[in-house]
Amino acid sequence: MKKLLPLLAILLFAAASAQEVAIPAKFLSSAKSGPERYIGSDSYGWQYTVLDNEFRKEKDGRMLKYKALSLGEIYRADIQNPLQIILFYRKFNTVVLLDNQMNETSRINFSNIQEPVIAEAIGLASQNRLWMYDVTTQQIGLYSLAPGTFRTLTPPFTDGIKYYHNDYNYFYWIDTANKCYVVNLFGKVSSLGILPDYDQVQIVSPTLILQAKDGVLYHFNTVTGAKAPIAVVEKSFESFYYSGEILSIFTDHGITYYQLKLQQ
Repeated sequence: MKKLLPLLAILLFAAASAQEVAIPAKFLSSAKSGPERYIGSDSYGWQYTVLDNEFRKEKDGRMLKYKALSLGEIYRADIQNPLQIILFYRKFNTVVLLDNQMNETSRINFSNIQEPVIAEAIGLASQNRLWMYDVTTQQIGLYSLAPGTFRTLTPPFTDGIKYYHNDYNYFYWIDTANKCYVVNLFGKVSSLGILPDYDQVQIVSPTLILQAKDGVLYHFNTVTGAKAPIAVVEKSFESFYYSGEILSIFTDHGITYYQLKLQQ
């Protein structure tokens, strides 16, 4: 037993030290920018920002813009499908759908549909549907664009949504107690555990989460609980965005792009 104790101490120290080893990020390029709110980039190389409540996409000096003066602040923009961009105006309970030329193709006020809902979270799902969290029922569900109907998927929950992220097949959320969950298109809800405190966060997959805390970007594994810093040059930044192994760091004077390979 006495021989095992030093060995156990060594193993615990090694495990703790392993969590602190920085994950390398390869610098790709950088570009100057203004005071825009950075949204992200798509697979075609377009950059999406918001300035003075105007939604913009820019590439190679070309810029396309969209602005809805009557709808107030753009609360959320979903750019996972560049051919069907979703803008969520929470204050007016409305979403706007844009095509790849930033033309408005549809506008939906959820207060005026057949069975009105109050949307707190909106994102694009598969098969011409939208993920939605309805404040009235406190449930997450799917809104079908063609018939204009909302179907709930989860039981009601009262802890609210502090952060959410979605893709075509999953809707992730973090509640006010930092508990993380995911629901699929069939309504199966799974817990991803309790997350460490953060200033900014992006859920990449059920096992992989990026977090920023006190100006440091971290990789957090929901299965092992391991947390490791990402080796980037920036000591402070406004926001970040990760997609397709490209990490974009947005500061008050520019955008820096890194190649970042993370194990799922």
